[in-house]
Amino acid sequence: MSKILKSIQNRARELARSGQFVGWRAIAFELRFAPGYSEASDWVLSLATQEELDRLCAEARQSDSGGASSKQTSRRGKVAQARHA
Repeated sequence: MSKILKSIQNRARELARSGQFVGWRAIAFELRFAPGYSEASDWVLSLATQEELDRLCAEARQSDSGGASSKQTSRRGKVAQARHA
């Protein structure tokens, strides 16, 4: 495996785990501007890769939304307490 392909694979997984992407298509779009993407396009377009990136995106977004929801609830409680004080 070439260094370029390995780099694109690592970057794709990093983007998926960031929670900022909903699926492989958005990641592929982001990566298409990266040097060496043409060498990695077959990897990105494989069904196994697409499923892996979609799963990583879903897991990251699920964990992010859980944290955001808890923070929102906590903030609402503090606002309510402040109003009644």
